[in-house]
Amino acid sequence: MSDDPLAEIRKRFRHRALADAEALSDALKARDFEAIEMVSHGLAGAAGLFGFTGIGDAAKAMDQQFAEGRPPSPAEIEALIATIRRDMDAYS
Repeated sequence: MSDDPLAEIRKRFRHRALADAEALSDALKARDFEAIEMVSHGLAGAAGLFGFTGIGDAAKAMDQQFAEGRPPSPAEIEALIATIRRDMDAYS
């Protein structure tokens, strides 16, 4: 048994984050910036709660860009996807 009382929730977050990475990838291919904004907004809040600051910081920056009316570039979206996958692979 884990000493981490949040272990099960972190595990669920990991699965969600990997699904979010796929959703971001699909949305980027479709140029669906509304979906990208929704996913990045959700990650901006949730990632930091579980200590995944790299994901949280990248998602917050993207969320801020949307708030300012300037969607992120494809490279920025791909960087968030890569950060999610890297951090979640390291956590598994």
